[in-house]
Amino acid sequence: MQNKSAVNDWVVKSPSREYENLTSEVRQNIDEYLAEYPVKLGALANRLGVKVLLSTLPRGTSGQIGQENGEFVIRINRHEAKTRQRFTLAHELAHFLLHKKRIEEVGGWSENVLLRSGQPAEIEYEANRLASDLVIPSGQLEKAASEYSGPITSEVIEDLARKFGVSIAAMEIKLQMT
Repeated sequence: MQNKSAVNDWVVKSPSREYENLTSEVRQNIDEYLAEYPVKLGALANRLGVKVLLSTLPRGTSGQIGQENGEFVIRINRHEAKTRQRFTLAHELAHFLLHKKRIEEVGGWSENVLLRSGQPAEIEYEANRLASDLVIPSGQLEKAASEYSGPITSEVIEDLARKFGVSIAAMEIKLQMT
């Protein structure tokens, strides 16, 4: 079970094992982007050498990752909600960080709206856990949550979700009551 850090009556999940297992060099490259919210995911992708394009993708496809002309490219469905686009981008960046060799081997893949790509379930779970760390860094969430007092309410969750540029559902998963 993950260590958790309590803020008021709330629990903020610690960074995932996927984040903790990234090399120190990779973490140094991404940590400066995780120091503020909302995290500038496009700038992070650029730092990692990944091109991001808003694209018209087939209905039900949230994102794609693959190589084009020797460079990694993430395509995000322009017709989805901004919060969905942000999480999809974080999810695809997580695949890049965790599964780069597999992406190269299979030539990339598309993610449906449930962020399922046809890859083994564990690969998708790993990407979702790291994506959560990229879009809602635990340290920043703790800091933001400390600005509130009293019990967690739907209004607080909505406000935090807005601040981080994520859906309410994503925030509810990251921030849990004790």
